[in-house]
Amino acid sequence: MLSNSSGKAHWTIYDIAREIGVSAKTVSRVLNHKGGVGPEVRARILALMEEVGYQPHIGARSLRSHQNACIGVTLPSPAEEVPVSQGFLLWIFTYLYDTFGSQGEFLGFDLNPFATVEGYDYGRGIWQQLFKACLIAGPMRSDDQVIVRIHKSGVPYVALGRLDSLPECSSAAVDYEEGARLSAAFMIGRGHRRVAMLGGFAGFQPGVERLRGHRRALDEAGIAYDPNLVRFVGFDTAGVAAGVRELLADPTITALVDASGTENGAGLNEGAQQAGRVIGRDFELVSWTYAHNAAVVREATAHLWLPVREAAAQGIEQLAEWLQGRREGPIKVLHTPVLDDRAKEHEVPTPRRLFDVKD
Repeated sequence: MLSNSSGKAHWTIYDIAREIGVSAKTVSRVLNHKGGVGPEVRARILALMEEVGYQPHIGARSLRSHQNACIGVTLPSPAEEVPVSQGFLLWIFTYLYDTFGSQGEFLGFDLNPFATVEGYDYGRGIWQQLFKACLIAGPMRSDDQVIVRIHKSGVPYVALGRLDSLPECSSAAVDYEEGARLSAAFMIGRGHRRVAMLGGFAGFQPGVERLRGHRRALDEAGIAYDPNLVRFVGFDTAGVAAGVRELLADPTITALVDASGTENGAGLNEGAQQAGRVIGRDFELVSWTYAHNAAVVREATAHLWLPVREAAAQGIEQLAEWLQGRREGPIKVLHTPVLDDRAKEHEVPTPRRLFDVKD
């Protein structure tokens, strides 16, 4: 039983030290990832911090120490699970430079924040006081807890995604739920009753939103949800093709929403061919893209544009205002996807991928 846990809302470094029976300096060394603390004591301190939800207010500590930290970017998901493309990271760097670098701020990227002593933790740039503001660039798991600690730290931040478990999360996102609803409703409006969905980001918040939006469209049309009409896939061409083949093996499916976000036209075509189906002839397709007026599959009935870059740009601008004291957090930016069902009478550009496909 913790001696001073009853009724205590916020633990200090001194509370932690007193509970463990060590000095505040020892706790500080653990907190700042410094040596000189035995493994058993370090483990006890970390366990207690986790139990009581302790997080230092890094913003206040930085002001006291006059530390010259940087504007940081971190990835909340391992690259092997969510392969954010180099092109998108370069775009982020360019926009951050235009916003912060030109003002003399330092920029820092933590693109592999998972090999730490404590394990899976993409917030280490904040815990180690390297970041005075942070952009979280990528989808978060639906049970993400690191973002809660970042939110409590006091550091200005913006995540490129929302989280059901943290409604107050500072975010600049696209409404994937509404995108899925729009896509399925479009197909239902064209007379389809068996609308399948190829989903993406299983286990992540964007995947939860996709499924919720798809089900909303069915509910609104009075169509019963059938889990057999949904497949979640990864980013590789073979996986996309397999998901499409499995869905289209059911001849009653006449419409498919590609909500995978992979922008993998080759996989879509390959899967349809394996199932003996032809896009635009015996089934209709809506495919999602992150670039406006770009075609993942030219034969698709419609494309849904996800304005991720646009939301991120607005979020970065508001993050700068927050850091400069011209506004308060949290940031709330939410862009609605746009369904483009115009006939493609001229050649349209291929998408600029947000995620690299490595086959």
